[in-house]
Amino acid sequence: MTGFHHRKLPDYSTFLSGHTPPNDVGFQSQQLQIWYNKTDLSWVGSGETPHMHLLSDECFIVLAGSLIVEVNGERFTVGPREFCCFPAGLNHAIIEVHPPIETLMIRAPSADDKVKQG
Repeated sequence: MTGFHHRKLPDYSTFLSGHTPPNDVGFQSQQLQIWYNKTDLSWVGSGETPHMHLLSDECFIVLAGSLIVEVNGERFTVGPREFCCFPAGLNHAIIEVHPPIETLMIRAPSADDKVKQG
């Protein structure tokens, strides 16, 4: 099958799919972005600035650890075996990361459309 891509999940954080994957684990796609995150550290420091994506929907799937997300000023905990979705145009932020963490972030279409809230 031409274009079929199959790999094991790595033991490190990386893009699994996107415009320019950093290594041969990743699949090059103009439509789909998948970020695999496996780390013992928080990637948001003191929290993200609220933002939205103009064209793409975004989904976080938490496999281990937990995230605190904020949507329109309300905070939610997303724990193991849970997921959350942010449709295009919805302001949101990852406020806290509770490691060790393992997540998948899926965004489609894969576009550079992030707009930070003023």
